[in-house]
Amino acid sequence: MSKKAIAAIALLAMAILTVGCGVLAEETEELQTDEVLDEEKPVTFMFVQTAASGTLVPVDGVENLYTLTLVGVAPQTIAFSDRPERIVVQAPMQQFLDGLGFSPENPPNAAIEILEADEEEDVAVVALFDPVYDNESQTLQYNVSILEEPNHSYAIFNERHDGSLPETFGAVALFIDDCPCVWKPLEGSCDSNCYSFSWEWLKFNCEPDGYCCDKCYI
Repeated sequence: MSKKAIAAIALLAMAILTVGCGVLAEETEELQTDEVLDEEKPVTFMFVQTAASGTLVPVDGVENLYTLTLVGVAPQTIAFSDRPERIVVQAPMQQFLDGLGFSPENPPNAAIEILEADEEEDVAVVALFDPVYDNESQTLQYNVSILEEPNHSYAIFNERHDGSLPETFGAVALFIDDCPCVWKPLEGSCDSNCYSFSWEWLKFNCEPDGYCCDKCYI
């Protein structure tokens, strides 16, 4: 990937985080009172993977399932946190993939952002499945489903969601949502055992954070 492409993707990531943090700050100001909140919410992360090029090929015989192949992929995933911590960390690719978890029942959502493509097909919000990373060939492969109703944690991607992408493309970034909610028979107060997981950035994995999710797919 050229230095220009890497710089553009990095600037895009930081711009998205700035917008997201600004929105979060405004919402927090509206909701806050003079009282101190009893408990702090877990830190929210977004993950970014970059590649020099990629393809998105339909899987034969399966509706709305594609194989996303990223070529010339960077060997690490960048993790950014929201305010107030503003943590930035690089997770080795395989450790990140192992730690995030890609449950078919509740896979993480991600936005595929093509750096140079027509405006009508440069962004798609998808669900990610079955990651396969090859460090030697610098390729990363997922199965993906394009979401009819985009549901990314950053609204800018939902607004720009095109619903389709070209089959081949150049420099690309994948913006992945934080740890998904998971159904587990854990002790706690969640009526449906649907628990929120948070990214433990020192361990490169998702762990239960003690919160309940509004919705969980079983």
